[in-house]
Amino acid sequence: MKYTVLYQPPDSNFWERYTQLWRNSPERSPFQSPHILQQFTQQVKNDVAIFECSLDGEMIGAAFFRYSKGVYVFLSDFKTDANFFVLHSSCTEEMTRQFFGLFFQMVRREKWSMMLNSQPAWAPYMDIFEAEARRGRVYWMNLDYAVCPVAEAETPAELFKKVGSSRNTRYKVNKFAKQGETSCEVLTDDSDIDKWVEEFSEAHVVRWATTPTPSFYRNETNRALLGAYLRAWHEDGVLVRFALMVDGRRIGCVIGLLERGSLIYHAPTFHPDFSHCSPGRVLIYYMTQWMAERNLRILDFGYGNEDYKYHVATKEHVLKRIFISGKYNLPFIVKTRFIKAIRENPRMYQVYQNKVRPIYLNMKGSVSTFMARLFSIKWLNTILLDEQIADTLLILQTI
Repeated sequence: MKYTVLYQPPDSNFWERYTQLWRNSPERSPFQSPHILQQFTQQVKNDVAIFECSLDGEMIGAAFFRYSKGVYVFLSDFKTDANFFVLHSSCTEEMTRQFFGLFFQMVRREKWSMMLNSQPAWAPYMDIFEAEARRGRVYWMNLDYAVCPVAEAETPAELFKKVGSSRNTRYKVNKFAKQGETSCEVLTDDSDIDKWVEEFSEAHVVRWATTPTPSFYRNETNRALLGAYLRAWHEDGVLVRFALMVDGRRIGCVIGLLERGSLIYHAPTFHPDFSHCSPGRVLIYYMTQWMAERNLRILDFGYGNEDYKYHVATKEHVLKRIFISGKYNLPFIVKTRFIKAIRENPRMYQVYQNKVRPIYLNMKGSVSTFMARLFSIKWLNTILLDEQIADTLLILQTI
């Protein structure tokens, strides 16, 4: 087995080989699908870094990163719930061990510092990854920092039955049906994407307008990127768009992404004028109905522990944040250990969540933002794991 590191956008031959790898990977994660990664690569150009392992000329493993503010992060951080290393399903335990052994060898030789966000603790390779990290003569540290709630049943019919058996859910579905001419739209093709994005974005903007975190989709560039992401996922055959329709208008939307054996509930939004109908719960009802018709029994709610997910979720998947660097990168090591200490101290973390973070978010966009970033608000927000990756990475500017 040998490895290569590519620091530029790859050619068509690479993407053909990677497509075969992804199609034969155990998860077939939509966040590492070929066309979405090509889209991300176009956004970073020469800041991309791709680690590839091959055996007898066949790609058997790969991981995609980008260089951002002094560290390497997963390329798929642009739009993700979970970031996987992509391995061929034929990889034995020994081959997986070799893959990660070479990965840590590469980290040492290339002198990388890394912050790996949204690393799925449930990935089948994680035990081997951690064993090789300990053997790899690098500094590494991981911490549990988020969850993906999951609703799972023995059969798809049982999952739909569980959702439909809730009296509150049935009440909300019936209430929604009385709002006018209503339906649930399900699109598996690439039709009407531009209008879908506009209606999704408009609902998202209104939904978050009065909060400390205004919508990302106020910006036309970000709307265009969302359209590009949807088209990329469609190309890879993993996109299902769900929308609640009232009198021909989309008032609640969610991006559904297919993974092996499951559907991921990604990036939901709704217009606040219809909050009394609980559009999220209504969408979940129709989504599980669609899943029952297609033999899917796992609904993955993606990143975040929002309360509404637990009306249905039966368990949680843990997401890790992993820091890696050379053993003697002392500034990096000190900062990451401080992050861990704060994150694992419930009292201090609550102070951040309830007091520090709201203050900082209210200051964003104001004249005082520049001064805030020079002093404690900046590093407190970052050290204490702001959930937005752009803010989180600010800590590493001071290394």
